[in-house]
Amino acid sequence: MQEESKSTGISKVGIVGLGLIGGSLAKAIKNRTDVEKIVAVDPDIPSLEMAVKEGVISEYSKDDLSILSGCDLVILCAPVDAIKAMQPLLSKLDIGLITDVGSVKAPVMDAITLPNFVGGHPMAGSERHGYACSSEALFENALYVICVPESSEVSARSLDRFEKLIRAVGAIPMRMTAKEHDARVAAVSHLPHIVASSLSLLLANLDDGALSRMAAGGFRDITRIASSDPKLWAGITENSREALIPVLEQYIDLLSTWKEALSADDKAQLEKLFAQGGCYRDHLDTNLRGALEASSMLTVYVDDKPGELARITAILGKGNINIRNINIRNFRTYEGGQVSVLLGTAKEAVEAFALLKEAGYECD
Repeated sequence: MQEESKSTGISKVGIVGLGLIGGSLAKAIKNRTDVEKIVAVDPDIPSLEMAVKEGVISEYSKDDLSILSGCDLVILCAPVDAIKAMQPLLSKLDIGLITDVGSVKAPVMDAITLPNFVGGHPMAGSERHGYACSSEALFENALYVICVPESSEVSARSLDRFEKLIRAVGAIPMRMTAKEHDARVAAVSHLPHIVASSLSLLLANLDDGALSRMAAGGFRDITRIASSDPKLWAGITENSREALIPVLEQYIDLLSTWKEALSADDKAQLEKLFAQGGCYRDHLDTNLRGALEASSMLTVYVDDKPGELARITAILGKGNINIRNINIRNFRTYEGGQVSVLLGTAKEAVEAFALLKEAGYECD
């Protein structure tokens, strides 16, 4: 990154909640900006100590928000319900700009009415959670929504500095109202979590012992986000209900359309529904990251001989492709097996496919 892109005009940042998002922001700010000092508040002492050991933060507290006094920017990365209760304490502190990362904006901005508060939401995440899973690259090419309240007294200069920091960590700032944000995120993030969990629950109710084995492939991929933190997502969806219920009703109506087409044996209608869904999906911007973590699985078929796994990882490493997870499945002895490699994006999967094919591997 060029040096000028690191300049933010912000010296001290405070982060409340050093989990996946808070930890990733702390790492990205530390490594990609000119911010001099980062302090953090989190009840999990091991995470705080790990962040200090890694040189990410310089000071911390388990529960004392007064450590945030004197910060140019404070980012609230706690659960939405916890953020909504922080105003009394935050109002007593000398802080420049206060923002949050909650995926629901209207309830947070109704609860936090401080003149120096601006709503925020980085559209990046994962079903994983905790500081140990955080990454400074989490926000690369991710939209970062900013919601400025009508009553805001935040100066244009402060907002400009905040947007410079957002760009410096790799994200793309985008302004909209809290109502617009909540309606859009309900559709692209909150509803998919309900759908994924519902599909998993449906199969759990239907499972006769064999079903779970048959669902090991594609079903696991499309329901991956059902493994997200249930307590966190119960809080998010509960706070999102005003925007979420209307889009959930539309989804239920659409499911009824599928049911009616099947009941009427209407092949033309089924084809139309598949085509319309596929067309919209195929025209989505592949250069941006969204609210749901993107990932692609690549299967590599290997011979049963030493060094194959090391060779595959070396090829991908040389191509600057990061492996998020890897799974090995053996066939019969001496007949080889397959290596399933989880990559960050479809683009990386295409690049990995080309590199491994060139090296003589069979992939799909």
